Order: sequence, then C-alpha cells, then structure tokens
Amino acid sequence: MIKKTKKIAAQLIKILFAAGIIYWLVQSGKLNFSALRNLLNPGIMALAAGIVLVNFFLASERWRVLVKSQGIPAKAWSSFKLTLIGQFFNFAMPGGVGGDVIKAFYFTREFPGTKVVAATSVLIDRVLGLYAMILLAMMVMIYDFAHVSHVSTLLNLFYFIVALFVVFSVALGLVFSTKIYDRQVLKRVINKLPLSEKFMKIYESLHLYGNHIPRIIQVIVLSLIAQTTAILFLYMVGVASGFTDIPAKTYFLVAPLGFMATAIPISPAGVGVGQAAFYFLFNVYTGKSTDVGPTTITAFQVCSFVVSLLGAFFYMRYKRPKDISEASDMA
Repeated sequence: MIKKTKKIAAQLIKILFAAGIIYWLVQSGKLNFSALRNLLNPGIMALAAGIVLVNFFLASERWRVLVKSQGIPAKAWSSFKLTLIGQFFNFAMPGGVGGDVIKAFYFTREFPGTKVVAATSVLIDRVLGLYAMILLAMMVMIYDFAHVSHVSTLLNLFYFIVALFVVFSVALGLVFSTKIYDRQVLKRVINKLPLSEKFMKIYESLHLYGNHIPRIIQVIVLSLIAQTTAILFLYMVGVASGFTDIPAKTYFLVAPLGFMATAIPISPAGVGVGQAAFYFLFNVYTGKSTDVGPTTITAFQVCSFVVSLLGAFFYMRYKRPKDISEASDMA
C-alpha cells in the first residue's frame, strides 16, 4: 500500500511539474499556441502523422534488431504493435511504470522465458538511442564549429557533449569487450559493490550484445535515421508556423540536445521539460528570442500522442490481457 501510494505521489508530482512549466511558458508568451493553428491543414496533418509513424517504426526495428541478436524470432509487425503500446503508456502511465516496462512485459507474454532479454533489450535500446543522439549533436556542432566557438554557452555545451561521447564510448567498450569479460576485470569490481548479484546479471546480459557488433552498428544507424525523421518533422512545423528564417542545420543541432532533455524522467513523456529545453536551445543558437522551440516540440508531442493512441487500440485487442499491475513487478 505504501509503495503504491509513493508511485501515485511521484506521478502526480511529475504531472504538476510538467503543467507548471507549460503554464509559465504560456503566461510569459514563450509558448504561442496560435502558431499551431497553421498546422490544422489536412495535408500537413497527414504528413506529420506519417513522419511520426515512420519514426516509431524505426524505433521498433531498432529494438527488434537487438532482440533478434539474442536468437528470438521477433516479427516486425508484432514488435511495432508492442512499440506503439509502449509509446501510449509513456503518456498514459508516467512514473514508476513506464512504456518500456509495459512493452517488455507483453514481449515476455509472446515469448515466455525471455524476461531477462526483454529487460536488457529495452535498456540497451535506450542507451544506444541516447548514444546516437550524443553522436549526432557532436557531429553537427563540429560541422558548425565556427558558430559554436563564438558563443560561450554553445562552446561549453560542445565540451560537455564531447565528454559524454567519450564516457559512453569507453563504458560501452568495457561492457562489450570480450577480453575484459574473459579476464573478469569488471566482475571483480562489481563483486565489491552493494547488490553485486543484480549488477552482475545486468553486466552479463548486456555483454551478450557485444558479440554482435554489426547489429550494434545497425542499431546506431537506425537511431540516426529515426532522429533525422524527427528533425524533419520539427523543420516542417517550423516552416509551416512561419519561422522561415531559421536554417535546417539549427534544427539538427537543437533537436538531439532537446530530445536528450526530454529523455530525463521528470515529467510525462518529456512534456514541459521539452518546451523549456527547446526554447532555451533555439534562443542560444539563433542569438534571439523565438517561439520556434516550444511550438515545434509541442506539435511533435501532440502528434506523437495522437499516433500512440493506436497503441491503446492494440492494447485493448491484445489476447489474454491482465492487470497492468503485473507489469510493475518487472520495474
């Protein structure tokens, strides 16, 4: 009872936090919903929904590549439905039980005895997705370094992104390395930690993905393509909303950094945090005050929610549905 109360309280805090940021942005004029009226066009709405669907499908295929690397014959359509269900619960059930947990739970229903693979696959999928965001942000900042180097905030962000890239690269290299695993270097370190048995299971499970480096590269490439589709969406919304003076390269720099901020689990599906992050990043990069950041990310989140309602449809039609509280045991 206490545990359930804490989860409910945490969810309410996150929802209130997101609502507070949105309210502040609207009241201060930083989030102008009137700009979104230009998007209420059947052609633009259909194109937007199509781009989001492609984005979700690429995310699904990225995850399926990891699952298949562990010898599980996951099908594209089945994985896509599970991904949509997970996307829906990212909005519907923020907090202790997120979309990834729900997706992993129903995956184990389709493939009994794969609880470890389900849990580690969604974990490594998130890690590699974040790694691809860092990589894309770093590449774009290097491409536009002449501008980045003249803005102190951007330069500090660049150093931070490079540091993150190095840390992630080293960490992934250590986890995937066969030599380090055989010499039990990390195992000796893990054995000295609290909850060493659980950490050891996670390490050994994640290490298995290192035996399939070509698939890891494939996952990173799919992540980069998926991010490109999301950036295309933002750019389309920006142009349709009248922000025609902002070049495409700005979106390629801001989007990965902004999406990294939305990945922090402090609000439902990054709502609120995304608006604040995109507002700040676009203003810093362009050197002027503009509403393009909150406008574009709000449109993306609204469209993502609408498309994710397909996940609710598939969830309702899922065979042998059980109480969702069972999934929380996997968290």
